[in-house]
Amino acid sequence: MSPNHGVLSPDEQTAFLQSVENVQQAAVSYLGAHPAEHSVVTFVRSLHQAVDRVVDTAVDRGTHLDCKAGCSHCCSARVEAIAPEIFLIAGALVQRSTLKLAEIVGRLQAHLTASDQEALPWAQRKSCPFLEDHLCSIYPVRPATCRKGHSTDAGACAAHAPVIPQHLDLILDAEALIGGTSGAYRQRGLDGSAHELVRAVLLALLDPTAQARWFNGEQVFEAVAPEPQGR
Repeated sequence: MSPNHGVLSPDEQTAFLQSVENVQQAAVSYLGAHPAEHSVVTFVRSLHQAVDRVVDTAVDRGTHLDCKAGCSHCCSARVEAIAPEIFLIAGALVQRSTLKLAEIVGRLQAHLTASDQEALPWAQRKSCPFLEDHLCSIYPVRPATCRKGHSTDAGACAAHAPVIPQHLDLILDAEALIGGTSGAYRQRGLDGSAHELVRAVLLALLDPTAQARWFNGEQVFEAVAPEPQGR
């Protein structure tokens, strides 16, 4: 998972790839020592905690982020998550009441069938079906992709600017964590690739065998499609 940032020097690119490798080997070590299905899935919480620390550390060092609760401009952008994140979200959702779960499934289905959302630029897409009153309803288990997302100018987000101003160091640190964790799952023989969030969570909710089949090495989610050009 090497970012395509033209501003990176060869040395910076090498450092980034070394960070990915360090994360991957640490994750492989943990997964090898904790091979049970529950532990393998919930290990992804450590990725979330690490990405949160990256963001918190950046803020503590004086990095300005213009994001706040209720600011949901980015919540129409495509979100991808790796399989254990998907199962973590599905596991949290099935703990809700039968009525609430049915409502969530209905929203996910409506989101996917209303139009070809994935083919649209992010500014034209419907808001994430997990968004309720401009707040994330799965915030504690939201994917690392959402956790690393940020802007230094909420006005640019509101205007759907073609380029959202962000801090490169924060992005690189988070992407190294995501790439290394994904690589560790793949090294263990599991699907560690990214999948579109809504479609994947819906499948996990509707197919109670999905997690066990993934744990046995099956490819239960569709391969991720390329992001359409334009924002």
